[in-house]
Amino acid sequence: MKKIILPILFLFTSLLLPVSVNAQSALGLSAIPPRLEITVKPGESVTKTIKVRNESKVEKIITTIVKDFIVVDDSGTPIQIDSKDVSNRWAASSWVQVSSDKLILKPGETRSLSVTIIAPENALPGGHYAMILHSPNNDTVLSETGAVIQTNVGTLVYITIPGQINEAANIKDFSAPFFSEYGPIPFKAIITNLSDVHISPLAVINVTNFLGLKTASLPLSNINIFPYTSREYTATLNRQLMLGKFKAQLTAIYGSTGQIATGTIFFWVIPWKLIITLIAIVVIIILMIKLKKISQNETGQSVPKIAELEQELETLKKKYKDRS
Repeated sequence: MKKIILPILFLFTSLLLPVSVNAQSALGLSAIPPRLEITVKPGESVTKTIKVRNESKVEKIITTIVKDFIVVDDSGTPIQIDSKDVSNRWAASSWVQVSSDKLILKPGETRSLSVTIIAPENALPGGHYAMILHSPNNDTVLSETGAVIQTNVGTLVYITIPGQINEAANIKDFSAPFFSEYGPIPFKAIITNLSDVHISPLAVINVTNFLGLKTASLPLSNINIFPYTSREYTATLNRQLMLGKFKAQLTAIYGSTGQIATGTIFFWVIPWKLIITLIAIVVIIILMIKLKKISQNETGQSVPKIAELEQELETLKKKYKDRS
């Protein structure tokens, strides 16, 4: 019997997570909280408190300003803009007043600032946004091009004016590899906010197999999507060995009334190399069993022939003795 050796190769992939440099840690400065959500009626005002902390070991002179911002990418990166140059229905920097625009912070010191939001009488229902930025006067960063960039930290201010607010969203994209040999299976989704206010969808991807049984439930990050912008979501089904056709359904619940956006895709996972290898092994084993049976049969048939020849030889010997 020949030994059957089946080599199994394991591929170990190291996932190198990029290290994101947080401006707060780079400056030794923290803005608390990083996001402030406020609801205020037209013509009324609301006052909140924010804090700035000097995390460094040196004294810092801080300048505080209020800016408008927009979001133009699927990552939700806020980009500050000058409200004089850009007409922005969502701008709210002119509504925000900060108690002080200059601070001197000793190492480890935390200072509080009062933030007052005064909504105009004609403020439109929906979301309005601004950012409160704190810039150390003596801290700059040199970019790769050699330009000097002033860095800052801040608090994003989300203001909601109640009223008749349009709330709508759709799933712009939902995808996964259509065919895979093995897992894990990566998913990508893009949700677009068509509302007059930011939304924070509760989204989950439910995966079922060809029998309709649940394979996995993958919750997505709970992140804000600004009006008329999109955000990209990713998720991974961390299963190595899978077989057959699978259904993935993305469900996103958003808005004040629990509206739902859904998307469905199908994908296949077939470890075809493993299947072919197993079939080959089974075929080889069957052939070897058959060959062994044939060999045993031939051996069994040769035994009677030898016995007959021995008997004939004994008969001849006896005849020879009788003649003698």
